Amino acid sequence: MRKVSKGFFAPFRGLIFLKRNRVLWKYVLIPLAVNVMVFLGLGILFFFLFPELVGLILPEGDAWYWTILRAILWIIGTFLVMVLFLVSFTAVGTAIASPFNEALSEQVERMVGGWRSEDGLGLWDQARRSARSAIESIKHVAVYLGGSLLIGLTGLIPATGTLISMILGTLWTFLFLAMEFGDYYLARHWLAFRTRWRMVLAERWSSLGFGAGCAALFMIPFLNLLLMPGAVVGGTLLWMELKPLNKDLPSATSNPDLPGAA
Repeated sequence: MRKVSKGFFAPFRGLIFLKRNRVLWKYVLIPLAVNVMVFLGLGILFFFLFPELVGLILPEGDAWYWTILRAILWIIGTFLVMVLFLVSFTAVGTAIASPFNEALSEQVERMVGGWRSEDGLGLWDQARRSARSAIESIKHVAVYLGGSLLIGLTGLIPATGTLISMILGTLWTFLFLAMEFGDYYLARHWLAFRTRWRMVLAERWSSLGFGAGCAALFMIPFLNLLLMPGAVVGGTLLWMELKPLNKDLPSATSNPDLPGAA
């Protein structure tokens, strides 16, 4: 329980760390402002274009039933857009904030006195690192979707299938969130994808607790982007503490033969 509790409160520790270190706020406010402008622009675009779409769907007419149909389409359209915003806000927001989250995690590690990244990387090297990070993110999503599909099949088990699927799905989501927000620290040490998952599973109780804490932060729509950096900072601080417990797992900083090592 101590490990679960430590992991669960890590994102909240991250928020406290951010509050006390205002120099880090730029990594939070800049992507937040960009996301607000993007979704505000999409909302304005919907407001101006949707009436044109309604006009294309419904023929012209002044009868009372056309007015009712237009009102119904407005209600349905607004509802669907709100659902789309809620579903896409976290995914798109995370993609926009990803470079800032990586910089935030690195700055936290520098401040705490951890490993320092190589200075003076050229533009091409930085582009390669960004591309590699994007590929790793795709791998995470693929693994999560694949695992979710297998877990979903357990729902076909008679009587207890739904309960089993719900429990396993929740635990799997917690592990995914732990990997997603701990990976800013882990990937910076160029640990192989499989090795990073080994680390998460080796510290399964801390990881489950951390994932549960992240899920608790993200339950509030729209506010989750403001709280997301707390998960990034919390994951960095947590893994800086857990890393000495995994000395048997090689990193690129200690093993030049590891793929992706500098």
